[in-house]
This record gives sequence, structure tokens and C-alpha cells, in this order.
Amino acid sequence: MIWACESTCQSPIRDLKSSPVTNVWTIAWATYREITTRPLYFVTLAVFSLLIFCSSFLTQFSFYMETQMVREMGMASLVLWGFLITVLLSGVIVTQELEDRTAVTLLTKPVRRSAFLLGKYFGLFFSLAAGLVILAGILFYTLWWMAKGTLFGHPPLGAALLWSCIAGFPLGMILIGWGARRARTQEATTSGRAPRRLMWAGKGVLAASAVAFLLGLELSRGGFADGDVGWSALRRAHADVTVWDYASAFMGESGGVVLEGLILSILQVGVLAAVCVALSAFLPIVVSVSATAFVYVLGHLMVPMQASLEGMKSPVLTWAGKILGLAIPNLGLLNLQVHFSEGTMVGPGYLALAALHSAIYATVVFLVACSLFERREIR
Repeated sequence: MIWACESTCQSPIRDLKSSPVTNVWTIAWATYREITTRPLYFVTLAVFSLLIFCSSFLTQFSFYMETQMVREMGMASLVLWGFLITVLLSGVIVTQELEDRTAVTLLTKPVRRSAFLLGKYFGLFFSLAAGLVILAGILFYTLWWMAKGTLFGHPPLGAALLWSCIAGFPLGMILIGWGARRARTQEATTSGRAPRRLMWAGKGVLAASAVAFLLGLELSRGGFADGDVGWSALRRAHADVTVWDYASAFMGESGGVVLEGLILSILQVGVLAAVCVALSAFLPIVVSVSATAFVYVLGHLMVPMQASLEGMKSPVLTWAGKILGLAIPNLGLLNLQVHFSEGTMVGPGYLALAALHSAIYATVVFLVACSLFERREIR
């Protein structure tokens, strides 16, 4: 833990400039590296990826609504993963560094405190967005796995790919561990930033192994002729349908929904990350995590709560609901499951308004937090 904090602080110190924007992005990059190299990040990402893929086997009782249930469970998994990473790591990258005084050295350099806070937020946000993209890709593949049947098949090639990923995963972990140990040794001897090429090579091997695993599963289904037979049967049933028409129909039914859910999930965790980072700069970890969880729950209940208060026909309660809606982000607007239950779809205009709502709320939160953080005494 100590070496991670030290390396995080040393890297920005070495690259800090007089430009506030440069300082923000330098701290953001260091925070992004710290978060994405933690085992907790990869373990939770692997667990949620497995849960999303296995959800296709848990919906056999849903009476021809398997696709809708998998989409809803997948979208809920995206937001839940982002919420867990936010509350588990935001306190570590902000509160703990302030309490352990590892951030004091950084704040004594020519860098504003607001740049420190914004850099931490953007680093957390980029790491969350990267993980959500991976989970959305798993959800897209799961829906494609359910929709296409056994149209493709090449068992020998699929088996070879599966065996290669079995060897690739341990190799990638070994390279990451070896590179981390060498980097720590070099940083201890040079008091600077050591190259982490072995760690990046290990990550590349892990990514290639993951792709090989998915391709192996894809090609191991059916026999050599299943692809030809499947597409031929499709062409005989619908003479005017091509392969690209089939893929386009799937994208219209499920691919677009996954993309919309990904955008709304990124916006939702972006708002939660802004709240959590802002609270972590002033409160202990337990308090900031509890407050963020409270905002998460209350934000999803904001729409029915305001409707209930308006239904009481009391001007005081109605105004109280409006004021509460300004203080607590309305996360129901960023929840695609609400539209699933109502049978409606969202469009580009709705996504643009949702992005504007999230950006305004996060900006207001950081304007208040940065102004207070500039005046805080750090010992």
C-alpha cells in the first residue's frame, strides 16, 4: 500500500508544470494507473463479467423473455460494479492519502488543491469508464451468443484457442507480477519512475487471452458445416435476407440498447464518483462511503418520491421534493431499466439531455468542493 501511494505521488511531482490543466491530467493519469493496477479492480471486473455471461443460463424459466431479462440484469450489473469501485477506491485515493500525509508533498508543489481534487476525479472516472466498456462488451457478446444459435463452428480451431488462453492467463499474471516487482526495485533505488513495460506486456497477454477465450467458445459450437447450413436455411426461409441484414437486425434489437445502457451507466457512475470524491476530501472513509450509498439509493427513488409528495396536495411537501431533487441527483433519469419496464426506448436527444444533466450536477458539486478544499487546513 505504501509503495503504491509513493509511486502515485512521485510520478505527478516529477511531471508537474505551471499549467493547471497539465497538472490535472498528470494527476488523473497517475490515479488511473493506481486504480487499474489494483487486484480488486480486476477481480471484481472478472466476477461481474462471469455473472453477466452466466445470466443467460439463469433465465430459462422466463417464458420467451430471456433476452429482456439478460439485458436488464446486465445493465444493473454495470451500474452496481461502478458503484462498488467508486465507494471502495475513492476513499483510498483521496481520504487515505490525506490522512497518511502522502498527498502533502504533492500539495506543496506548484499545484492548486482544486487540480489535485479534479485529477483524482478524472482518474477514477476514466478507470470506471474503461471497466464499463469491458462489461458492456461482455453483455453484447452474451446477447449475440443467445441470438445466433450455432451458425458458426470450427471445433479444432476453437479448442486450440481455448488451450492458448489457458496458457495465456497465467503467463499474463506472471508478467504483471514480475514487472511490478522490478518496478518497485528500480523506484526504490532511483527514487523515480521506473518503466513498467513487463506489466503492460502482461496486460496485453491477458487481453489477448480473453479475446481468444471468447473466439474459442464461439468456434467450438457446432460442426464445420453449421455455418453454411445455418446461413443457407436462413436464405431459403427469407430469400431477400442477407447475412448483413441478420446482423443489422440484431444490432437494432440489442446492440443499440447495450450502447445506450453503456452511455447512461457511465453518466450515472460519473455523478456518483463526483459526489464520493468531493465527500472524501472532507470526511472519513466510512462516512463518505455511507453518504454516497445514501445518495445512490435516494437518487434511484427520486422520481417516485417526488410523485408521492406531489400526490399529497401539500405545497410545502411539493417544494420540499423539488428542493431535494436539486440536492440529490435524479439517477432514475440515468437508469435504462426504467424505460425497459415502461416499454419505451431512449433516443439521441434524451442521451444528450442526460449528459447535460450529469455534467451540470458534477460541475456544481466540484465548484463547491474545490472552493471549500482550497480553504481547508491540511496537516
